[in-house]
Amino acid sequence: MSTKSGSTPEKKPPPGVYTIGRNRFEARNVDQRWFTDVYHYLLATTWRRLLLLFFVVYACTNAAFAFLYWIGGNDISNARPGSYADAFWFSVQTYATIGYGGMSPATTYAHLLVTLEAFVGMVSIALGTGIVFAKFSRPTARIAFSDKMVVHVRNGRPVLEFRLANRRRGSLSDGAMKLSVMRDEMSSEGLPMRRAYPLELERSHMPVLSLAWNLIHILDESSPLFGLNRSTPNLFGFIATLTAHDDTMAESVHARQFYGVEDLEFDARFVDMIDNKSRPGVIIIDHARLNDIRPISLTPPVRAASDADSEDAS
Repeated sequence: MSTKSGSTPEKKPPPGVYTIGRNRFEARNVDQRWFTDVYHYLLATTWRRLLLLFFVVYACTNAAFAFLYWIGGNDISNARPGSYADAFWFSVQTYATIGYGGMSPATTYAHLLVTLEAFVGMVSIALGTGIVFAKFSRPTARIAFSDKMVVHVRNGRPVLEFRLANRRRGSLSDGAMKLSVMRDEMSSEGLPMRRAYPLELERSHMPVLSLAWNLIHILDESSPLFGLNRSTPNLFGFIATLTAHDDTMAESVHARQFYGVEDLEFDARFVDMIDNKSRPGVIIIDHARLNDIRPISLTPPVRAASDADSEDAS
């Protein structure tokens, strides 16, 4: 991780620190270390870390049993006397239930260790298989949200808009989006509190989500954000949640994004990321333009993604 010259390297975030989108949250006075919920950690961690952890456990377990064989003396037939390497290879064969037949337990002590290691090996393989299967079968939405929310005038009315794109090979069906705004308020007793208000979307349901989806909230008199501007007080942020059905996995998938006040862009529109004119009969979606916005000019603008429902093109 790069740091500025003369500054100290950034430390690894402590337990309880996590991010949603580009925003960082920190939970204090709660034990969220990985070993307090091992199953969740194994499902949430990356494949690289999971496979590395499996290998470390596998190697350390064999090394421990090899040490127990080694301190027992010459209790493995056809093994070189006092050879820790032979004890280790015998442990590998026993742990994985390979059994080449070249080496075998020769004493009661060795038979007891083999019995214990075979049990440990079977349980480890069963648990590892279950974790790998659960991780493979866990559906992911693969939804990318725009970094910004834009505020502009559409059809003569001010609107709040953000968008998302489907990065899966296939499509999602029955997509439902919810958007809420969080505001800091004071109770009648003068106590600070934070409340969430649902924001009605112009279209909150998408039958088939294959390309992109622009979500629009009209800032009219019925909106909790009526009169939204750069100086609107007590505004904390926005939470967008998506629920859809994965036809391939036959399961529901979820995605969410948090937008802070600093993510609002006023008097700007999203640049169109869908092209259905360059090649007749082909709809092209450029994911590199998901976050591209442009300021609104006084001249008539070219068609932007916010001016038409992008998903209708699919």
